[in-house]
Amino acid sequence: MTTLYYYAGACSLVPHIVARELGLDINTVAAPRPDDAGRYEYLDKINALGKVPALRLDDGTVITQNIAIVEYLAALGEAAGKVDVVYPKLGTLAHAQALRWLSFASSDLHPAFRPLFRPQLFTKSETDFQMIKDIATDVVLDLMAHVDGEYLQRDAIANNQYSAADIYIYVTYRWASRLGLDLSPYSGLKKMIAAIQTRPAVLKALEEQNQPLI
Repeated sequence: MTTLYYYAGACSLVPHIVARELGLDINTVAAPRPDDAGRYEYLDKINALGKVPALRLDDGTVITQNIAIVEYLAALGEAAGKVDVVYPKLGTLAHAQALRWLSFASSDLHPAFRPLFRPQLFTKSETDFQMIKDIATDVVLDLMAHVDGEYLQRDAIANNQYSAADIYIYVTYRWASRLGLDLSPYSGLKKMIAAIQTRPAVLKALEEQNQPLI
């Protein structure tokens, strides 16, 4: 059976939700952390970089990177008749717009959190950690303000149609909330968060990863 490897609450929650939205028969497995048993096997057979998400197909082929996995799952969903559930049809302008915002979440919003989670990657001096985090906080909140403006105008960020882009933004919002960032000004985002957390597929994926609502 096709298997999606994830870390609970990480960006791998995105394809996890996508798979559940599409009703795909995909197994989900928590990937071993660096000190866990099975870590070397994961590095050898699944992802040599040790990251998630990773999608292992029935024939042993492994796909990594969120956007690639979402595209593959969307194609499976379309083949199964789940048209436009989390991604407009390939080749349409609507698809391009959804991909645009999904790429924004993956390439702009997601990396902005890295200094907040691991400031030691950006400075060797622990005394500078807080400065690094403060700068990163400003960057994250500026990006959140940008998408908030979009959600003030529509319920879904791409074509006003729910897509994987909204799912990815939701996951990053969860991180910001967990880190205690001040999200109170962003009423458009809050509207989207409240709506997405009523979706059965989202609730199912959260339950499977033992993650709370926010």
